[in-house]
Amino acid sequence: MKKFLSIIIPFLTVSILFSQVEVVFWHGLSRDPDKSSIDKIIAEFEKENPDIKVKVVLVPAAETDSTKLLTAVAAGTGPDLVYLDRFTVSQRAANNVLEPMEDYLKMAGINIEKMKKQFYDFAIEECIFNGKMWALPFDTDVRILLYNKKLLEKAGYSRPPKTVYEMIDVAEKLTVEGKRGRYETVGFIPWYAQGWPYTWIYAFEGKVFDKKTGKFVFATDPGVIEAYKWQKEWADRFGYEALNAFGSLQIGDLNPFTAGKLAMIVDGNWTISGLRMFAPKDFKYEITGIPTKSGQPVTWAGGWSLAIPKGAKNKEAAAKLAYFIATKGQVIYSVDTLHLPTYKPAVDDFLKKDPSQKVFVDLLDHAKTRPPLPVGALLWDKLVEARDFVLTGQKSVEQALLDAQKEVQEEYDRIMQRVGGK
Repeated sequence: MKKFLSIIIPFLTVSILFSQVEVVFWHGLSRDPDKSSIDKIIAEFEKENPDIKVKVVLVPAAETDSTKLLTAVAAGTGPDLVYLDRFTVSQRAANNVLEPMEDYLKMAGINIEKMKKQFYDFAIEECIFNGKMWALPFDTDVRILLYNKKLLEKAGYSRPPKTVYEMIDVAEKLTVEGKRGRYETVGFIPWYAQGWPYTWIYAFEGKVFDKKTGKFVFATDPGVIEAYKWQKEWADRFGYEALNAFGSLQIGDLNPFTAGKLAMIVDGNWTISGLRMFAPKDFKYEITGIPTKSGQPVTWAGGWSLAIPKGAKNKEAAAKLAYFIATKGQVIYSVDTLHLPTYKPAVDDFLKKDPSQKVFVDLLDHAKTRPPLPVGALLWDKLVEARDFVLTGQKSVEQALLDAQKEVQEEYDRIMQRVGGK
């Protein structure tokens, strides 16, 4: 018997090796703990799937999403799976760079509708283009308001502002002019850090795009218009150039917020680790939701995804790997790295590791995304450009938004005519 086993076991091992499928996986997570966590996830996957061998290729994050990926796909030498900015999924799908993940998950026996319910809605929405799922969500982030507790208490406030209307009055009391007309301290700068157009569009309950009609509506939407006018009022009251000069102030290694000069900022949950490491020991800050028109919580989220590039050689095996990383892998990754998970079953272990993250997790149910459209990048740029035209007085709010909408709509219509759809 022993002799038989000594013959058959090596034979079976060789047979498995010869029947293995290789999946080439590109990602840009070159630093620990991210890299080591991904390595751990891959090892677990290979243990559960001995017929699949994963070849990991480290590619700088920007290149997994641009020139190198596009060049490789065009040449037929692309990977089987790629780590992709979720915001770009629609654009890549429209440009025929991706395979429909949904089709290969079905081949692997995954119930798509049941699977979708395991993730936060916003993350799934970012992976869908033209009615089909092109990627699986991975980690995410949220935007929050950070405030200097000492400065607010000194000005007589026991809590931060909850509404955008309260905010301008609170900021005025916290803003102190110093010598030579320069600010000594500033209450808040709406466009500083993560104060992007979407931050305030969503805070004012604005709408950017109508899915039913396939039309952009932000140029005439009351919430969007009010968000831009609110920022213009801020620029007029405190001085656009003066606020920008203050925002660029660097005191040693400290920015205006960590130096105790800027009372409130909108930023991402990822900044907390930096504050823990680099902020002065006596620096006291608190975290809360972004002030909104109604006082109800809202945020917007970004993050990464897993996608199968066009022409991948082993699509079904790649889909199995993507599913494993997005589900069981996220449980491991979120604990190892403290990146917010999009996979709901990962939340409990994540919060056990760091209970202070609950403030961010609670916001995930209220999270919105940048509209998942094939013109997402252009839309972002044009909304920022419109804001800058308004703040510098070059255009009215209405004109800036109309000009932006016209350009974005024309490009969107051109793309959708090519790919078919609304």
